[in-house]
Amino acid sequence: MSHRLTLGIEFYFKGEPFSSSVTIDLDEHFQADRDVSHIYDMLAKEIGLDQYRHEYDVMVMQDLVCQSAEGIAAQYVENGQVDWQGLKEAWQKEADMMVLQPIANKFFNVESLEDEPKLAAALLAAYRAGQDKAANLSKTNIGWNEGF
Repeated sequence: MSHRLTLGIEFYFKGEPFSSSVTIDLDEHFQADRDVSHIYDMLAKEIGLDQYRHEYDVMVMQDLVCQSAEGIAAQYVENGQVDWQGLKEAWQKEADMMVLQPIANKFFNVESLEDEPKLAAALLAAYRAGQDKAANLSKTNIGWNEGF
């Protein structure tokens, strides 16, 4: 399933109107660990602004307006505003479950983790603990072989 948002912005600077919209592939956006500021940069590029112009400063003070939402994103938009924290958490859980579902099927013959919430929670906790451990190991091992 595709998860997309089309976000727009409209503002005036010295009486001149500016408007733009971009469609964000949320899988790409969250996998790259981007935040909302990246979307403002994309909009600025569409308008032809760089970060050193006063128009850019005015633009980033405006709220992004969601014009359309697909997939999981539709559940996190209300009155044109996106619940970014809720959306990111839901997207991450869905991404994790896509990794865990084949494991549950192979080792426990579970076709859908949605039917086994306790197993899903246990696998998710173990998976995230492993990710945290790996992240901490990579931080402590940075530069371990610099002397060789």
